[in-house]
Amino acid sequence: MTTDAVTRLREQVRRLERRSLPHSHADTLPTGHSAVDDHLGGGLKTGSLHDFLISDPLETGASLAMLGPILKEGRGPVFWISDTPAELNACGLHQSGVSLEHLVCIETDPANLLSVAEDVLRGPERAMAVIAGRHVPTLKEIRRLNLAVEASGNTGFFLRSAPLAQAPGKDPCACATRWRVLSHPSSPQTLPGLTMPRPGSRRLSVTLLRVRGGRHAHWILDCTDH
Repeated sequence: MTTDAVTRLREQVRRLERRSLPHSHADTLPTGHSAVDDHLGGGLKTGSLHDFLISDPLETGASLAMLGPILKEGRGPVFWISDTPAELNACGLHQSGVSLEHLVCIETDPANLLSVAEDVLRGPERAMAVIAGRHVPTLKEIRRLNLAVEASGNTGFFLRSAPLAQAPGKDPCACATRWRVLSHPSSPQTLPGLTMPRPGSRRLSVTLLRVRGGRHAHWILDCTDH
């Protein structure tokens, strides 16, 4: 049997195993943006890993503006796992719809970040985990986490630094999706009686760099809740 035949056979077995899991009916987490959800077939798939690249520390808020409405769609706890103190704003999370009662923040050293994330993602809680750290996971590490989410139905989100100058996003990706979210100038609003227009709603430049079994895409999105 050739190498290609063995690879195809393993992929067929892997798909059959996924269908036998209790969460295999392809649950999705809507992003709240119809254009994105339509492109993804309803939203981000649960029981998967999703990779969010941050080009600059000042753009962290843009990624959170995209990620927050997704996290509120979960039916279990949200774990924030990081190798630095979590700099989260309670009012901002509440505005995005994330329940603070279901939020669990875990700070660990960088060497244990992914092992802690794996333990959380293997749990039975139907949880979501945001993994925020400077470490770029290897393909082997991603595959271990993939096995964890496929077995449990939990969903993981990488939130990691990847400066544009270093041509990031080229490293091997075994996540279901990979994103880059940047701030975009808002569209000014002109109202009767006002000489100067006032700033419009927050806008995001959202690029879907990779998606398993689909096409990359780009959108300019309005965040009317900001």
